[in-house]
Amino acid sequence: MCDDKLAGFVVDMEALLNAVYTLSAVGLEEFHRRGVWAADGALSGAGWAAGSTGSAKPSLRARVRAGAALRQLPSATPPARAGLLSPDHVGALGDCARRHGDLAARDQDLLVGQAVELDAAAFRVAARHWEDRASDADAPEPTPGPGPGPVDEAFLSKTLDGRWELRASFSPESGDLLNAALDVEVDRYLRAARDGDPSVPLVASQVRAAALLDLTCQGMRREPSEASVPDRYRVAMVVPFDQYDGLGLAGCDSPAFRVVVGAEGEVIDIGRDSRRWTTGIRRAVTFRDGGCSFPGCDRPPGWCDVHHCDEWENGGTTSADNGALLCRRHHTFIHRKRWRITIDDGKPVTRRTDGTEHVIRRWDTTPPQPAHAG
Repeated sequence: MCDDKLAGFVVDMEALLNAVYTLSAVGLEEFHRRGVWAADGALSGAGWAAGSTGSAKPSLRARVRAGAALRQLPSATPPARAGLLSPDHVGALGDCARRHGDLAARDQDLLVGQAVELDAAAFRVAARHWEDRASDADAPEPTPGPGPGPVDEAFLSKTLDGRWELRASFSPESGDLLNAALDVEVDRYLRAARDGDPSVPLVASQVRAAALLDLTCQGMRREPSEASVPDRYRVAMVVPFDQYDGLGLAGCDSPAFRVVVGAEGEVIDIGRDSRRWTTGIRRAVTFRDGGCSFPGCDRPPGWCDVHHCDEWENGGTTSADNGALLCRRHHTFIHRKRWRITIDDGKPVTRRTDGTEHVIRRWDTTPPQPAHAG
């Protein structure tokens, strides 16, 4: 192949890759919007595709975002399908559409025209300049509000349709404290969104609601700062794990309860005494699972609850051997669909209602089947 033909080949291949990327982005975004991936317990269409193909989640999530941008800005679809827009071009268009949807739709011909004319780096600069101007246009005029109330107040009530409504008023100091705590959690969601996670809500009010729930759940996972006063005649028998079988009749005439400790003195089993997970048990389960134990999920331990594999109501114990980390989404999924987590050979295994193991098989093109309650 001569030099001229090789140069032409390189250009043609770039255009072809851009066109294929566009087709993939449109298909992935449509797959995500249909929600069929949820039947398999996946958190998103990109997550399901990553588990099924072995492709990296960030690149798949970026494609989902690109597909959403092409749907929001239809003027970009023809040049993208023709291979004239690179993934970087489409990504910059997507940033404009997500952050300033109405203005981006209004100015889409201008934005797409610049994307076609400019290289990726130059268009990124142009898109950021447009976003700065759009932010100024979107900023509301400041209006004086009512003064803060004399005390902090919060009202939580259940509506007739089962939803809960929260109404609150805080002093400037309390409001600053709450807002700072929420901002930390909101920032985590925004980082996930920037990484391309399409399961993160794009509406600001929904992000803050999710952040508030996460803060609440994190507080509930922590041990209380002061232990409750024990029953007057209760006996706690604390023994090393390897001596547990030798208790004999020591607790025959007293309402004793077991506390099994590990090699470093950490509590790893409190039996049926409490359904609340102690710090030692949570640490042991976290060390074993490393994050959400549902196949294909990469949620970190801080986003997870400890799930009773054998439910507490059915006689399950609060112990490391009966616990598994699940993020809130998959924890809800397991209970709602009546799936189960079992600990097999020291590892959590996810099972459907019929007892079969739920695993991710790469390059399996069989669509996910609806999960039926058993």
